[in-house]
Amino acid sequence: MSHVKKIAEQSLIGQRGINLIEKRVLGLGFIWHPTGGLEAGIDGWIELRDSATGEMIGGQILVQSKATEAEFQGESDSSFEYLCAEKDLNYWLAGSAPVALVCSRPTTDEAYWVSIKEYFRDPARRKARKVLFDKKRDRLDGSARDVLLGIAGPPDGGAYFAPLPRDEVLFSNLLRVSALPKRLHIAETDFRSGRDIVEYLTDARVPRQSEWVLKNKRILSVYDLREEPWKSICDQGSVDDFGTDEWADSDDPDKRRDFVRLLNECLRASLRRLAIAYRKDLDLYFYTATPTLKDRRVAFHSIARRSGRIVFHAYMHKQDPTSVAYYRHNAFQGRFRRFDARWYLQVTPTYFFTVDGRTLHPFYESKLKGIKALERNSAVLGQVAMWADILGERRGDLFTSSYPHLRFGELVRLKLNAGVDDKAWLTTEEDAATKSAGAETIELPLFRDGAGE
Repeated sequence: MSHVKKIAEQSLIGQRGINLIEKRVLGLGFIWHPTGGLEAGIDGWIELRDSATGEMIGGQILVQSKATEAEFQGESDSSFEYLCAEKDLNYWLAGSAPVALVCSRPTTDEAYWVSIKEYFRDPARRKARKVLFDKKRDRLDGSARDVLLGIAGPPDGGAYFAPLPRDEVLFSNLLRVSALPKRLHIAETDFRSGRDIVEYLTDARVPRQSEWVLKNKRILSVYDLREEPWKSICDQGSVDDFGTDEWADSDDPDKRRDFVRLLNECLRASLRRLAIAYRKDLDLYFYTATPTLKDRRVAFHSIARRSGRIVFHAYMHKQDPTSVAYYRHNAFQGRFRRFDARWYLQVTPTYFFTVDGRTLHPFYESKLKGIKALERNSAVLGQVAMWADILGERRGDLFTSSYPHLRFGELVRLKLNAGVDDKAWLTTEEDAATKSAGAETIELPLFRDGAGE
């Protein structure tokens, strides 16, 4: 029976509380409107009515219901208390509309109310966040009619409703570094430039090994410099190895810079296995063209589900649909950052435009500016999520093995106890910059199918 649907008892108690409020409001000759649907701190509102003439007065009072079947907090024969949550109180006080807090016990037909804005005018009460209900004075019955009319304000005064409060998870563009090279190796060499070392390794027909940096005739590497081909490059009497933490946690700015250079070399080496190249002049990583210049599609896990995206695509000329105008490559800029003794990769999504899959497009900057102006937050988040999954903990498959020298975990997430429901409050109007960009890049759809170093 584990799959049988259930409704919690507290949900029933809450509805009984709403029913009791409606009964009392109708008894006063007013109209009750339940919120229904999207609700985050207001259960309904009272619309005022002249019970003698039947005419609607126009004033409204928002209502938050708190129902229980047990004793109220600090209850005595004459009073009880209610402690307001900070975010609820902020919400109730933010707008100009009056708000009534109603605490009820439906089984005994008791309902009490206070005007939140009136009650918390006192700074001391606001700081304490506590309401002291008087059971005689604060009953929601016929005695409340004139008071409710008084707090509603003039019918033509207008009302401002604060945005709905909600918990929110913020996704940063910081990707945790979960594994660094196990050990580092350093040695002196007679080679004066990195190009000389690359040429030596090429002539020796050594498989590409780029995870090293050369500075002041010293090589820092993830490879054991006592073994070939490094044995022939380095002075063996100067070879030393040590735990990565010695440089990763160092406060020496020179060591930190050299370590970041090595991390960047590791990142580039790991991405080459995924058909992602590095462009030094633009300082970005981008998906390379396919051999046939056909679309390149990748699968990844977005924030909530499995997804896929075309990351290399040809766009045709408007005037000549048989001719390619340019190719667009998904790309990102990556910077290693260190916060609170931990390393992260800051991922900034971007794009790369070429004329033939390799050559930079002459209008690269204007095309990039145009598509960036069109992107909404959700599109940027989708791009960050894609890169996070591609860079993240991949165990390898039948054809590839996990890269051993650098691995990443998940994006850093921050949970806040306050937020704004974008769907409820954001407008869909475009600003002038977006409209201008749209005219320039209308043919570029976004989707097809701290301390730093």
